[in-house]
Amino acid sequence: MQDLGVQALTAVLSILVAGVGVLISAFVPKIKDAVDEHLGTAQANIANKVIDGLGSIAQTVVADFNQRVVADAKAKGIFTAELAASVKEDAVKAVIAQAPELIELGKSAIGDVEALIPQLIEQAVLKAK
Repeated sequence: MQDLGVQALTAVLSILVAGVGVLISAFVPKIKDAVDEHLGTAQANIANKVIDGLGSIAQTVVADFNQRVVADAKAKGIFTAELAASVKEDAVKAVIAQAPELIELGKSAIGDVEALIPQLIEQAVLKAK
């Protein structure tokens, strides 16, 4: 009689293990999707904050350079395409120098954040006009 009870318990446990396995395999993709969605959203939020922060720094740098360098060069009539390229290069360096932690954070969420800085400088120049 005990052998029959042990066999019945073994059968029930086997069914339970199989059922739990099916439930786990059914829910794992949903859990992964939820985690991926959350990480995607978190990374997007980080990326947006990094870009906004760098954009704000770029606007400040452009305003400063316009006030100190560009306006003076234009007043003296020496503002050339070469000087404009040099000022832009200096502005990019200034943004990088002012935001090392922000750039490092951006690298984890975006990748090559420094490649975006010249574009942010251009946007800031257009806004300043």
